[in-house]
Amino acid sequence: MRLTINQSLPLPLDLNNISLPEKLPPIVLVAFIRPDLLKQVLADLAKQTLCPQQILAFIDGARQAKDQPLIEECIELLTEFHHTVPVEIVKRAHNLGCDLNAVGALTEAFSSYPAVIYLEDDIVANPYFYDRMCRLLEAYRDFPPVFSVTAYANFPSGLNQLISENFMVSKRVFAYGLGTWADRWKAIDMTNYKRGHNPFGHFYDIPATIQTKYTILNQFFLEKETNLHDWVITMTLASLDKGYVHITPMVSLIQNIGFGHPRAKTYKTGAEPAWANAHSDLSACLNTLPPSLELTETLAAPLDGVELAKHLQACDCLWLNPSDTWQLLRRYKGWRSRIAFLKLFFSRFLIYVRRLRAGLVA
Repeated sequence: MRLTINQSLPLPLDLNNISLPEKLPPIVLVAFIRPDLLKQVLADLAKQTLCPQQILAFIDGARQAKDQPLIEECIELLTEFHHTVPVEIVKRAHNLGCDLNAVGALTEAFSSYPAVIYLEDDIVANPYFYDRMCRLLEAYRDFPPVFSVTAYANFPSGLNQLISENFMVSKRVFAYGLGTWADRWKAIDMTNYKRGHNPFGHFYDIPATIQTKYTILNQFFLEKETNLHDWVITMTLASLDKGYVHITPMVSLIQNIGFGHPRAKTYKTGAEPAWANAHSDLSACLNTLPPSLELTETLAAPLDGVELAKHLQACDCLWLNPSDTWQLLRRYKGWRSRIAFLKLFFSRFLIYVRRLRAGLVA
C-alpha cells in the first residue's frame, strides 16, 4: 500500500509560520514506579515556552505490594502539578505492563482528542518541546502519509551532513516525545495486534534498509523470545506496512534520563548507551522542515544480504535456525550474500543447539 500526497496542499517549510490551533493537543503521560524521574519530567514541563493545556496521566497498577507506595508518590506529584497544568489522572486497577498501558493510554486519549503528544516518565523536554510538537502536528495534519512527528533524533551516521533542514523524513518511529493523530492511530489498529505482530510475516521478510535493519534485529528477538514485548517495534512495522513516513528532528528536543535506573524496563545496568542522547540539545528551537515527503536516497536504498548479515552478526546473542537461514538464502540470492548468511548460521550454531536442547526452539 502506498499513501498519496494531496498535491493541492503546499508542504510546510517553516514551523514559525505555522499557526497554533485554539485547542492544543494534550500530553499523554505514562508513569509507574519512578517518582524520582517523574519529578524531573514535570519540572521541565513547567518551563515550556508554550504552556500545555492538558495532561492525561496514565498510572499503571502495582505488580506487587512494594510498588504501591511508589505509585502513590507519582500520583501525589501529578496531583500537585495540577496547579501548574491541568492533570487528569487515570489509575489502572491492575498491572497492564508498559506496552499495554501505553497502547491503552493512546487509544483512550484518541477517543476524545484528534491529536496527542506522548511522553514517558523518563523523558525530559527542553523548553521549546511542546511548542514545536504542537506546530508539527498542525503542519502535517492534512498530509495523510505522515504517521507521526517526534522530538527524538536518531539517524544513520553521516546523514546530518546531507540534510540542511532541522527535520527529516524517516521510516523509523521514535516514541521518545511522539506526536500523532487519531485517524493514523486507528488506521494501524494497534489494540488488536498480538504480541510481536509482524504484517510482513517473519523478521527476514521485512524489507531491509539502513533504517529498517534495526527493526529487523529487534523483531528477531520478539519472535524468538516468548517473554518480550515492544509496542514501538510493532507500531513501526504496522506503519511501514501501510507506507507511512515520520517527521524526525536532526537534534533531539528531549533527553532520556532512565538509562541505568534500577526500575527501568530495559538498560537497567551499566552506562548510558552512546547512541541514546547523542543528538540531544536542551536549548534547541528547531524550525526548517523537509521540502519533500520522499526519503533521501541513503534511507530508501535496499540493503544487500552482505550488509544485513554483517548487521546481524554484530549482535553477539543472535542466532539463526535452519529455517531462518534457508529463507534468507532464498531472499538474498547473490553468492556473497549467501556465504555471509551461512557463516552467520555456523558461527552461532552452538547457541541454536543449546536452545534446541532447552526446548526454546519451536
